[in-house]
Parts: sequence; structure tokens; C-alpha cells
Amino acid sequence: MVISKQLCILTLFTHLAVIASGETDQTIGREAEPGADPATISGSLYLDPWQIEKEFLLTPLALQEWLELELQPDSLLSPKHRKSLKPVIGKFLAARCPVSIRDEPVPFTLDRINFIQPDSLEFTPISPDQTVTVAETWISVVFSAPQSDHRQALQLIWDLMPQARDSVTIKVADPEGTRKFELSRLNPALNVRGRFPPNARTPPPLPPSIVDSPPSLLTLPWMSVLLLAAAILWGLRLLHARKRSLLRMTAIILIGLGAIPASAISIKVPLKNTWNAVSNTDAREILDPLIRRIYHSFNYTNQEQQYEELSLAASGEALTPIFLELQRTLRSRERDGSRVRVNAIKISACTVSDLKERPGFEALCEWQASGRVGHWGHFHDRTNSYNATFIIEPSSGAWKITRLDLHSRERNSDPRQSTPRLPE
Repeated sequence: MVISKQLCILTLFTHLAVIASGETDQTIGREAEPGADPATISGSLYLDPWQIEKEFLLTPLALQEWLELELQPDSLLSPKHRKSLKPVIGKFLAARCPVSIRDEPVPFTLDRINFIQPDSLEFTPISPDQTVTVAETWISVVFSAPQSDHRQALQLIWDLMPQARDSVTIKVADPEGTRKFELSRLNPALNVRGRFPPNARTPPPLPPSIVDSPPSLLTLPWMSVLLLAAAILWGLRLLHARKRSLLRMTAIILIGLGAIPASAISIKVPLKNTWNAVSNTDAREILDPLIRRIYHSFNYTNQEQQYEELSLAASGEALTPIFLELQRTLRSRERDGSRVRVNAIKISACTVSDLKERPGFEALCEWQASGRVGHWGHFHDRTNSYNATFIIEPSSGAWKITRLDLHSRERNSDPRQSTPRLPE
């Protein structure tokens, strides 16, 4: 990155809640404890106001019930073999378990395929150059689609039911938490509605307007100054004269006294333009919407929209590095299989100092970003703490970040859970 220790962009969702109206009467169970043996086939729906993700979590051996993969438990899966399996698996699952909204099919596209291994807590990605056996391999296949109307209920028809099982577990995650459903051959339909706040798609507000102090004016009584200067100079000359004239002394005194009423004759001289000093509280109110705007840009998939959103929060030498960091973070999803949405941001401390020779301010701030990480059928609440220095300056009539130096970050997590990587 161009900027030293650039702002890491982070994220995640909140707590468990009740089922929204319009859902089927399914059994809702507790999420399996970390480390429990998962079923050979399961599914997940990740719902947020901007996107729907449908994940299949299964083993290669389970897939052989529908595909002729010619695999045995002790068969080896080399990197080349795994790469050749991806298009076959993606094409097969693209047509399975359709989702619809108001009887209209949701147009999913393949987002990512990860080969993973179970560990003591959940799953870890298989190294790209590692050869593994079929028995120790799982596959996560994720399809995504834009969320057309987050207020509508959606219907999932699960048509991938293994012969050896009576039901398949489907987990649904939204901002209110995770719900668990059991679907069967006799009851394969799940009607579910995402639970979102009313302003779920509302962009963050703009920062407060810039309030310029009017230029300071100095009232200069030029006539009084002129008269006093004349009286002083004439008086000094008279002191050095050999003969002092009473008439001249009287004239000097009269000129000096005349400077008093002449003070009404003046001009106003503007001083150097000054800016209102920004307090620590003001800095929080300015930075809060700017930081939220950066996280908000993650909601868009189009790079032009992302850049446009970022340009409302940053400019100058900060804009391009933040944009590039955003692209790097989004690309990292394909490597680690996680999806993240930041849903809460809180600035806990902010210390301000003025900039020299230009308007704006420097702020040393601490803030927390929290939400929910979801991948491979598991969901984890996370909070990251950050410490960074911001340079905030007026740009095109609005406050914007023009420089950002990240000093530290800390991840607060439950040690009993695994810690999938979050965008930083």
C-alpha cells in the first residue's frame, strides 16, 4: 500500500432473534458446537440488505451420489485434480436448490469454491500446493446474487437429499443472528424472511458542514494616527530647537487633542483568514460518517460505485490507497471463504490538533468495528479495535480524509471459537 499501514477495512452481523413472519413452520435448533462432526451435506443462506449467498457444504464422496467422480476414501486429490473438479461441481450445483422471491427465480452466479479440511474447531482451507485424501476433504461452494428487495420473503427448495439421510440442516444468517432448519424429502421448502432494520440500505449521513469563521477585521483610525504622528514629529523637532515658540507648542497640543475626535474616521483592515477550531467532540461527529462511508462501500460490487462512495469520504493521497485496499480485501474472500459485513462502528476516543498553515485538523482516534463472520456453515461475532491518525481537510466544500496512518489493531474474539480472517 502507498500509505503506511493503511486503514484496514473491516466488518460483521449481530444477535439471535425470532423468526420473521412468512416463514415455514420448521424446527429451529441450536447451532452445533464447534468441533462437532457435520453432516456430509448441509446448506447455508447468508442474507443481508445488499446480497444473498447460498452455500453448499459437502464431501466429495457425498457428491458421487449424483456425479461420477470415480473417487475412493483413500484417493488422492492433488492441486491439479481439485482444479479440474471445480467446473464440474460448480456446473452441477448451479441448477440445484433454487431460490425464488415472489415466484421469480433468484439469478445466482458462482462466487467461489473452496476445498477445506476439518480441524479441532471447524474448517481450514487446504493449501493450494497440498495433496490430500478424499476422506479428509470437504467442499464449500458459494453462489451469490444481488438482493433486489430485502423486505420480501424468499423460498428455498432443497433438492439435494442424500439417500442415507432423512433430513438436511439449513442455516440462515441475517443481521439478527442465525437460525437452523431441518428440511426433508416430504418437506423440502423453506420460506424465510431476512430480519433487517428499516434503514438497512440507507447510506451513512454526510459529515457536518464546514463552518468558516468570517475574516477578522482591524479598525484603523487612520486620521487619528496621522494627527498623532504629526504632533509627535513636530514636538521632537521643537525640543531640539534653540528657541521654543509658545505658538508652536500650542499648535502641537491642539493637533494631539484633535486626534481624539478624529478616531471616528477609520478604515477596517482584514487580518489573515482563520478557521474555527475543531474540538474533540466535533472531530468525532465529522469522522464517524466518514469511517462509516468507507465500510459502506463494501456493499457495492461495481468498482465504479465503490470508488464513487469512497470519494465522498476521502480525497487526495488517501483515496487511491484506500480503494486499492478495498479491492485487495474483497479478493481475499476467494482465498479464505469468509463473508463479512460491518454493522456497528463506535469511536471511543479522539484527540485533535490543528494543522499548520492550512485549514483542517489532525485526529488521533480509537474506534471499534463489529459484526458477524460467516463461512463454511459457521458464524462468529467479532469486534476489532483500531488506533489511527487521520488528516481531515476541506475538499470541494466538504470534510474528507486526506491521509490515514493505522498504528494498531486488536481483534477481540471468543477463544472457544475459531478465528477466520476478517478484512483488515
